[in-house]
Amino acid sequence: MKQFLLFIFLISTLQYGISQDTNTVEKKITFDISGFVKTDFWVDSRKMAEAREGLFAVFPLDEALDANGSDINASPNFNYSVITSRTGLKINGFNAFGAKTFGYLEADFSGMSNSTTATFRLRHAYIQMDWDKSSLILGQFWHPMFVTSVFPSVISLNTGSPFQPFIRSPQIRYTQKIGNLNIIVAALAQRDYASKGPIGRSYSYLSNSIIPNAHIQLKYSKNKNTFGIAADYKVLKPRQITDSNIISTSSFSSISYMAYYKWQGERLQIKAKTIWGQNLTDNLMLGGYAIASIDPTNDRRTYTPTQHLFAWLDIDYTIVLDKYKVLPGIFFGYAKNYGTLEANTGTYYTTASNMDNMYRIAPNVSIRSGNTMLSLEYEYTNASYGDLDNFGRVDNTHSVSNNRLLFTAFYFF
Repeated sequence: MKQFLLFIFLISTLQYGISQDTNTVEKKITFDISGFVKTDFWVDSRKMAEAREGLFAVFPLDEALDANGSDINASPNFNYSVITSRTGLKINGFNAFGAKTFGYLEADFSGMSNSTTATFRLRHAYIQMDWDKSSLILGQFWHPMFVTSVFPSVISLNTGSPFQPFIRSPQIRYTQKIGNLNIIVAALAQRDYASKGPIGRSYSYLSNSIIPNAHIQLKYSKNKNTFGIAADYKVLKPRQITDSNIISTSSFSSISYMAYYKWQGERLQIKAKTIWGQNLTDNLMLGGYAIASIDPTNDRRTYTPTQHLFAWLDIDYTIVLDKYKVLPGIFFGYAKNYGTLEANTGTYYTTASNMDNMYRIAPNVSIRSGNTMLSLEYEYTNASYGDLDNFGRVDNTHSVSNNRLLFTAFYFF
């Protein structure tokens, strides 16, 4: 709450400062406050792998049998939340280095972790410089794997996760425009969204490798069509020292490839994305890595990344009526586990290592009148779990599923 009050104070101070010197500052600086008040109510038929008191649902949990052989996780539940209400501040008007420049701050109440839910936390904080044919972003923003112009228009906070990347990262991102083509290169670190490892989720595995997460993307837009391809490269160093008190120099690399498409009509919108991904736990997706070998003389270890295929399709339509809009849509997602790149020892730092595949179908409809929108979404998610072989592939599978009914109300400002 103290951080929220400070944020409001800064906005008020900015307003006061702008109005004082009408001959100087007022002519140079403008600011825009935006955001929404949001309330969610949902019911699940099963326990889910989730965050933020169940609001961010990822996948149904595997069977957990009690003494009588009954599945503990086959338990319906509900909850209600307002924690993702958010506000953002855009400050612009000051040019620098020949570029139009602005700063952006955005925060909400969902906290930095499950233990800090309902506290004020930072989402975005970055400076953007725009030249005629290029732009530069410095700060924390959506990772380029997210693609702000091509992501699912679902109602759920998960935004299509774990089929779709969901990650904000500290970064330096440069975009060069050549006609209708954008060439995007970025060097990124980790903060709230971090890789898994021996000490849990931590930015330190990437940081200790001394190599930023590298990304390159080609994005082409013309008329109603947008196409894109990308490659993403990471190097992690899971440990600084072995259990034998010997400095560890072991690191490993992983690479992911992405392709996406959007068709934007007057009322119909079609979006799709596919990813061949290694070690994408920092993106809130399935997989991670495993220990490939252990040297018994000094406890030095090698590592091997998991490999997954992710794909989704999102279709949305706009119906314009007299005083409001009706917005129906449907989302399809699929994920498949192809195991680790090399044979492994059976020790994993992953999300859902024993899940073979998963799919989701999520139809939704929204009604918008002015600045208020009411939304209803049904989300069916089915996951197949089983036994792992020494390459991380899953056999002898069984399926579990969850039905989520979500009602959400927005007031945009």
